[in-house]
Amino acid sequence: MKARYLLDTNVIIRFLSNEPTAHLERAKKLLAQAEMGECELILTPWILAEVVHTALSFYKADRLTTIGFLRKLVNAHGIVVQEKAMIIDALNRFASKSVSFIDAMLASQSAAMKIQPASFDRDLDKFTDIARFEP
Repeated sequence: MKARYLLDTNVIIRFLSNEPTAHLERAKKLLAQAEMGECELILTPWILAEVVHTALSFYKADRLTTIGFLRKLVNAHGIVVQEKAMIIDALNRFASKSVSFIDAMLASQSAAMKIQPASFDRDLDKFTDIARFEP
């Protein structure tokens, strides 16, 4: 039985920050092992949200570079992404509108579930396929 690991933000962020070098090399090795089928890496939506937040706010990473990297990551062999369809849709929404990734995820889930988001956040109005409910 192959090993399974929940992937944490600090492993993913090494690819976007390139630091520290020793951690980056170990992160690359783990990803290569997953791609070769030696292990399975499980990626959750909340970890992806933390990756986006950390990359953009702390590391000042480029938004489009971050989105491109995450698109590759969620489609990489050996990585199991929870709620993958919602994550891909959220990444597309995040790329197309000036909103937070969490808002993109909420919009994606709202559209998929056909349930209005109850929110005061007017950024959700940027998505024409959902209708925000303001309490």
